[in-house]
Amino acid sequence: MRQKLFVLLFFIIFTLSTFATVFDDFVYYVDLQTMHESDDPYLKILGGLLKRWETGLSMYVDNLQLSDLVLFPDDETTLKILKESDPYFYLEPTKLFEEALREYPDSIIINSMYLFFNFQYWQNSLNPSVAKEIFEYSEKIERLVGGKTPYTVYYQGQILSKSKIYNDPQKAYNDLKGIYLTYNYDKKIIESLVEISFQTNNYDIIKDLYNTYMNLKGQNAQTLLYFSKIFYNMGETEKSKEIALSLIPVSKDSSILSETYEFLGDIENIYGKQIEYYQKALTQDKENGRIMSKLGLTYYRWDKKEYGQLARYFLNGAQSRNYVTEEMEKALRELRSRVVFEIFLKYLLPLLLGVAFALWLLYYLDKKRKVKEHEQIFKEQNNK
Repeated sequence: MRQKLFVLLFFIIFTLSTFATVFDDFVYYVDLQTMHESDDPYLKILGGLLKRWETGLSMYVDNLQLSDLVLFPDDETTLKILKESDPYFYLEPTKLFEEALREYPDSIIINSMYLFFNFQYWQNSLNPSVAKEIFEYSEKIERLVGGKTPYTVYYQGQILSKSKIYNDPQKAYNDLKGIYLTYNYDKKIIESLVEISFQTNNYDIIKDLYNTYMNLKGQNAQTLLYFSKIFYNMGETEKSKEIALSLIPVSKDSSILSETYEFLGDIENIYGKQIEYYQKALTQDKENGRIMSKLGLTYYRWDKKEYGQLARYFLNGAQSRNYVTEEMEKALRELRSRVVFEIFLKYLLPLLLGVAFALWLLYYLDKKRKVKEHEQIFKEQNNK
């Protein structure tokens, strides 16, 4: 009997240790798509529910197997709130997870979910008090887990790199780099690290980041553009162009396409190719004064005599959109002076010459008439 009780107790303890923290592995992931595609059924369920919330697409939860799950009360609460949460809305789930924390103050998953939705709130409000709370709950989760996690470091890094009050991009870079060297599988960690690498000019592991990232599915166009600019800053122009050109066919974001074409124009040495890239950039962002200025100045540098009219057109367009630089103003002054001179040569000078000729002709005819009259008078006097 005692042996049976021992076996039963062992089974219960084993079950508890296996399933009590099944959702707690959430803190080792940031990318929801990676979670949804996980072989771990618990991560797959969390990833699917959160992707449905993020995108509004029911396909992420259509085939989720929830009936066979062995869950603890805080896990069940998490599932209930996520299943009932409307896509895109973050205030209600934030409130519900905050209430759940009163019952499960040390639950890793409840704290993590509260942090997740609170971060969505901060992204939309940039409220400094919310940022402070995100730091507090990140530190609490790290104490519960026993160390830093990709999840907590990512959210802290976002605030450190984008908040005006807590701004410390170098710390964000150091923390993200440290977590990447341990957990290099998460796409969001790499994307955030590449962005901050670009901001802080920290390129020491950029090639490793690039090689790792390119082996992951679903690369982000903005991240590829950061890679392209970083490789250019490192002196690898051809690699930079290769990456920039590769993202054009796959990107559907007009702002990224415009920025990519503009960048390709910036690093191009041939005027004709520069103009081609700037024109494509302007097609994607028709009211961009900066691109108009670059296009106008390229025409001006190439051949101000032949392309002066086009240069003036785009530079005036940039100026009318409140984009002005010293170089642009100098070019416009010269081009406008040339226009005044050309108008003078083309219209005013012929007119002045015509008026002068007419006056001379009148003077000549009048003089000729007077001479003739004098001759007539002299002739009449001699005949008397």
